[in-house]
Amino acid sequence: MPQFGITADEYQTQVEKWAKSSRAAAAFPRRIKPRLIALHYFQMAFEPGREYTEPQVNNYIMDGNLFDIDHVQIRRYLVDYRMLDRSSNGKSYTTSNDYVSLADWDPMITHPHDRPTHGHTAEER
Repeated sequence: MPQFGITADEYQTQVEKWAKSSRAAAAFPRRIKPRLIALHYFQMAFEPGREYTEPQVNNYIMDGNLFDIDHVQIRRYLVDYRMLDRSSNGKSYTTSNDYVSLADWDPMITHPHDRPTHGHTAEER
């Protein structure tokens, strides 16, 4: 059982804080709870069930990056925290819901319908 919960309100507050950062980019979170929120923010750019190439993953991450680390580190974290699965040959990625076991997520966060996708239209995805 996860040791902490993530509510929709704290999720929204945290992302808004990062987006409104007065600096060029916010520091990437070191603590687990804000880090999971940050990584989930990136995961929302990806459509469940769709396969993505590494360049596509990189572009989605770069488009939504609010942080002071590069897309390669974020991509690695997304895989490490089980938000993206990488194929055995390393050439494609798909979303994963395995991360839900890492916290008690508010269902409003983890249900993919009604989620914004970093400004990408359906045609671009």
